[in-house]
Amino acid sequence: MHSRKVFCLLAAIALSAITSSAIASDWKYGCKGALPVFNEREVIMFNRDLLVLLPKNWLKSGLHDFVGGSLQDDVIAIAKAADENSGLSSNMVFTLLDHPDKKLTLTEKSSKTVSKVRDLAAGPRRAETTIYRKVYRYVSDFGYLDPFDIKMDCMDWQLSAPLR
Repeated sequence: MHSRKVFCLLAAIALSAITSSAIASDWKYGCKGALPVFNEREVIMFNRDLLVLLPKNWLKSGLHDFVGGSLQDDVIAIAKAADENSGLSSNMVFTLLDHPDKKLTLTEKSSKTVSKVRDLAAGPRRAETTIYRKVYRYVSDFGYLDPFDIKMDCMDWQLSAPLR
């Protein structure tokens, strides 16, 4: 009898976990571009959480993988987003991981929508992926002293909560 109560409790917990994840919506975004100050041999990438700088020849995964949150093992994040709910806003601030007083600011100068796709196979949800080409002004107090412009490919992915 005791084992049956334990089983029922575990089943209830499992069902509540499944239900709560099915209700939640999801939102991911990020950009990737080459730094002109290094003859475009260095890549800057950011997603909702992190900002990464790395040599272009080290890059193994694409923007879609990075936006989705899967970092390659040899990628080292250098900064985190000051506001991870800002989206691809016109002004984004990242703080250096080991010196939160130092910041990098990306200010949007231009944006062009390349594609917008709605995924109808998402069942009772709506999934939408928008691809942009953006130009950001890079200003930082932790490296590359002169401000410069970066051309970036960006992606915004949203999954709605189930439609009722």
